[in-house]
Amino acid sequence: MFKSADPGSAGTAHPPAARARRPARPGFFRDRSGLAAVEMALVLPVFLMIIFGIVEFGRALKTWNEVDHALGRAVRLINLDAKTTPQQIVTAMEAYLDDINTESLSVVATPTNISGTDYIKISVGFPFELILPFSSISTVNINVDRIAPILSATK
Repeated sequence: MFKSADPGSAGTAHPPAARARRPARPGFFRDRSGLAAVEMALVLPVFLMIIFGIVEFGRALKTWNEVDHALGRAVRLINLDAKTTPQQIVTAMEAYLDDINTESLSVVATPTNISGTDYIKISVGFPFELILPFSSISTVNINVDRIAPILSATK
């Protein structure tokens, strides 16, 4: 048996491990009030960043689709008239794009020949403004490319 060093408790046995297991504040670790608030404070910022990222990706995809569709319509103009200039392509695309700031569109038309067939490669680039909070990235450049055969009435 263990003897206590305290002279007032002569003869009582207390193992040292029993005293070490007793917490200083008995209800502190069992109290669960506020646990949901702490969990939400840890998880909510990550969850919101994921949601905002999904929304931004959707906006960028919608913008890319609109520019791709406008570029397809511009390619139809080239198919109707093989002498269409890049400036006419830009003007046509600006007419098709309502929701996009067309002042910063850059259009490059490069004629190429693949296996004896004349093609034109049109590349359209534009900056996309992100509205993602707490992000160091504010602008992403989006590029849309299209290779189209040059059709003419004489061939």
